[in-house]
This record gives sequence, structure tokens and C-alpha cells, in this order.
Amino acid sequence: MSEKKQQQPILEIRNLLIEFGHGRKKNKAVKGVNFDIYKGETFGLIGESGSGKTTVGRAIIGIQPISDGTVYFNGRVAHGKPPDLNKLNVKISHNIRIMRMNQKTTTNRLNEYLDEFKRTYHKYIDSKNYDLKTKQLKEYDDGVDRAIAEGVDLKSTNIISVKRDKNLNYVTESVKDNLKRLLKIIRIQEKTIQFVDSIAQNVEVDKKLRKAIIKYQDQTYKIVLQAKALENKIYENLELIKAIREAVLNSKYTSISKFFKDLGKLLELIVQDHKKISVLLDQARNMHYFNLDLSSTDRGRKTHIETIERRIISNTEKQKFELVAELEHMRELLQLPHIQKQVREVENYKIPNKKERHNLKQEMQMIFQDPASSLNDRMPVEGIIAEGLENFPHLFKSQEAVQTYIEWSNHDKPESEWITAEDVKPKDVKKFLISQLLSSVGMLPEHLSRYPHEFSGGQRQRIGIARALVMKPSFIVADEPISALDVSIRAQVMNLLAKFQKELNLTYVFISHDLSVARFVSDRIAVIYRGDLVELADADELFSNPLHPYTKSLLSAIPLPDPEQEKSKTHFKYEPEKEHFDYITDFPKWTEIAAGHHVYANDRELKIHQQNFKTK
Repeated sequence: MSEKKQQQPILEIRNLLIEFGHGRKKNKAVKGVNFDIYKGETFGLIGESGSGKTTVGRAIIGIQPISDGTVYFNGRVAHGKPPDLNKLNVKISHNIRIMRMNQKTTTNRLNEYLDEFKRTYHKYIDSKNYDLKTKQLKEYDDGVDRAIAEGVDLKSTNIISVKRDKNLNYVTESVKDNLKRLLKIIRIQEKTIQFVDSIAQNVEVDKKLRKAIIKYQDQTYKIVLQAKALENKIYENLELIKAIREAVLNSKYTSISKFFKDLGKLLELIVQDHKKISVLLDQARNMHYFNLDLSSTDRGRKTHIETIERRIISNTEKQKFELVAELEHMRELLQLPHIQKQVREVENYKIPNKKERHNLKQEMQMIFQDPASSLNDRMPVEGIIAEGLENFPHLFKSQEAVQTYIEWSNHDKPESEWITAEDVKPKDVKKFLISQLLSSVGMLPEHLSRYPHEFSGGQRQRIGIARALVMKPSFIVADEPISALDVSIRAQVMNLLAKFQKELNLTYVFISHDLSVARFVSDRIAVIYRGDLVELADADELFSNPLHPYTKSLLSAIPLPDPEQEKSKTHFKYEPEKEHFDYITDFPKWTEIAAGHHVYANDRELKIHQQNFKTK
């Protein structure tokens, strides 16, 4: 892998997002996947049905629309679009705005719950009525003592109420929503910082502008991280409140004073942290204005400059001279060309035009999973394979192709019967190339006139391979190329793929649900689960040292050849809810834990993985 890291990847996948559906019914099939593929390697992409592996393969080829993210081929954009700094910052702004709205509503619900807490406290401790409107204590008119004595099992009382749970449940759901939005903001911020760092290699951005962008993005990022830490504490305290209420229902509380003391202490901490978050979100919004200013494009830049000028006048009157100096510097920076304009002018980030997209179809080919449905039953084999050549006539009209045909035709013939380039017809060269290729995949010349339904599954797959190879691609996505075949035929097809990779210097993405097959053919293997890439390593490393529990479950499902061993084998069951119970507060991230070995894990899991590496 160290040698590969020194190479320039032939394919780079960056933040690939693929969604199906519309509006609120959108489903994320692929969730921000990142990986590189190097020239001449076979990259295994493994996962169960519905994991998103085929969707990724189709996106690489360009037959699956991309919702967000970019596919780079040979250092240039092939599909999707390069990141747009302004759009990323608008998304951050949107999430901050929603969180601030959540805070206001949560404050109201929290106040209502605190009032109810006070009312209940005075009712069961002092036997007095706490009026929610006047905030005053009154004696009950009926004179009945409602105080709960110490030592009474609280389960037998009405202290736990479904009515009082409504506001608490709302606060909990609001905190969960904020945590999810914080995750989005953090990931977008990381993407913006990564983008600004990467474009510096290809785009000549003014140093002052770049420095300012990194400064304000970083400051917003730090504020968001502080808000996340506080939101984590609130969530953990809400879980403790939930545990106290469950303890009451399980007859574990016989002290009314302890119940209110434990509950009140947690509520006090929640209120304190909630107020701090409101302050931080205001700071994040104000700081993020600068990010929106700096990333503004032609359409909105004039408006941003006008807003800055109004703020300069307003803050000058308020004698906030430090802020005025900052705003004046911002106005100066906005006179420079915006980053997105500079990005669009660089070859690496240009969206391919029609001709370039057409040429990519030759460079990147796909072998489809089902050889029956991927071939047109109404066309003979010759027509199926020739279809690609007709779209790229230079493949059979080139001087090299003509010369190859001449050498083949003149072989074993007397010199008097030799043909020259003037005698060669393009259709003869095309048929020759198809026949030669069909022969190389183990088919016969008489098969050219037959139709797909006349062949077995293995033969149809060979036709599919020939159809891809006739285009002389450098990159092939093989989507489950052997899953529909008999075991004996599988070996033949696998040997064919290996043969052509060696002869033609091909790069493969090998998509499969079978890890044992992937190990046989792949240099590196990436494991995907429900649209997330969860592990990536060299094939041997992945098998000898699997880290992610989903990878372990896939490995344990591989059948052993010995029946006795198979019977005694312990299957590892992957249960995401148990394995990743703390993902809501401790976000997972894509981390290189050892050289070339990446895993999707949070801080708690990473510590465990690192400890495992030390003990081996």
C-alpha cells in the first residue's frame, strides 16, 4: 500500500451521496462515501443485498444520478460536481437557523416542565398548591394532606404521570434533532475545510482570502463543537432522568425527598447547559455571516457588500471599532474574485462537456450482474458487441486496428495474395476485432450469428465481458459478475478477468456479497453497510484483523469446507443498536487506524480497536 499511496489514484470518490425519492420521502442509498482506486488494482466492494454497492458502481460509470459529491477519473471530474463553498455554507446556515428555532420552542417546553415539577414538588412535599399562573403557594381548599411520607413505595403514587411526560419527551426529541443537525454541520464544516485545503494545490487563491476563509470556518467549527459537547451533556442527563422515572416504576424509590433531589439536580444542569447553547448558537450565526460573505458568488456578492457597509456605519456609531476594522477587511476581501469562479476555471474541476462524457464511456465500462437481462435478446451476438464500436468508430478505423487486420489476413498467404490498407473495408476490421475478442473469451466464430437466449449463463457472461472489453477501457466495474453462475463456470470467468487485467493493464472494481471470492481476486476490500463505508483494508489484513462488527459478521458467515468445523463454528451476529448505542452523542468518523486500514467508528470504538492492535 505504501507504493500505491505514492501513485496518483486513477479514481477518486469524494463525499458521494445518492438519494432515491423526493421531498420528505427521500432515502439515502449511499451516504457520503470516500475512497481511492489505483491503477492496475482490483478493488473489492463488499456488502449484503441493499447495502448500496451496486449503486456506487453505477454512479462510478455514470448511469446512476448523483445527489451530491464527485467522481474524479484521472484527476478530473467525471461525474457529479466539485464542492461549492457557498452552497455548503448555506446548508450550515440553514441548520443553525433550525437549531435556534428548536431552542426557543424547547425553552418553552422546558419551562412548562419546570413549572409542573414545582407544582408536584409542593403538592407531595408541602401539601400546598402551586398556582401556575400567579406562581404563588396556596393551601388546598379541601384541607386534605397530599404529602407523601418517607418510606412509601413511589410506584403506588401518581408521581409518574403520562401528562407530565409530554413536555419531557418533546425536549428529548428536540435534543436528538439538534444532535443530528450538529452532526450535519460538523461534517459539512470538515468538507469545507478539506475543500479549501485541496484547491490550494490546483487553484491560485489570494493568500489573504484563503487565510480568512480558513479562520472563520475554523471559528464557527469550534463554536459548533462546544455546542455539541453541551448538547451531549443535556442528552445524557435526560437519559438519567428517564432512568430515575423507570426506577420509580420498578419500586426502587421509597424516598420522596431523594426523588425530587435527584430529579431537581439534573433539571438544573439541563437548564444551565440549555442557556449556554442558546448563546453559542447566536455566536455561531454571527460568526457564520462572515463565511457566507467570503463564499458569496457573483449573484449575491453585491448584496453582501451592501450589508457589510450598513454594518460598518451602524457599528461606527456604536463605537465598536474592532468590529468595524474586521468588517472593512471583509469588504476589501470581497473585491477579489470569488473562489468558486477560480475553481470553475481550473481543468481539474471543470464539469465534463458532451464530448468528454462520451469519451468517458469508452474508458469506463461495466460488466453487469445479470447476464440474461443485460443483453438484448433481439440482437445477435455480433450486433451486441458491435454496438459499442459503432459509437466509437476510431476503434476499428484507426491505423493500428487496420494494420492488425492486415497482418492477420496476410498470415500464411503467399505474398502475391497479400492485401494492403487500400483493400481493407472498415466493416471487415470491425468483424475481425469482434471475432478475435469472442475467441479470447472462449467462444466460437459461429456464435456471432446466434442470440443471447441460445446460450448458457456462463456463455452470456462471457459475451458481456467481450462487450465491455471491445471498447478498450482502462477501468471496469464488475458487478457481481459470477453470482448467477455455476461453481465450475465461476472459476473460468474469474480466470478470464485475471487474464485480461494482466494483458490489458485493467483496473477493476469488483462488487460482490461474497467475501471469500473477493479475497481471491482483490488487492484491497471495502465493506459497505446501508450506504456507509464501514471498513477498508488490504484483503489479507481485512481477513486477519477485521475491526468493524459488520465485517466480522460477514466473515463468520463464510461456510467452512469441514462439516464438523462448520457445526461448531460460532456465528457473529451484528446488532447495530447494541454495538453503536452511543452514536447519537459520540459521532462515528472515517479513520485510518493503521497504515491502509480504515474503519468507521466513534472515539469509544477507536480506543478498543487501537488496544486490539497493541495486543497483537
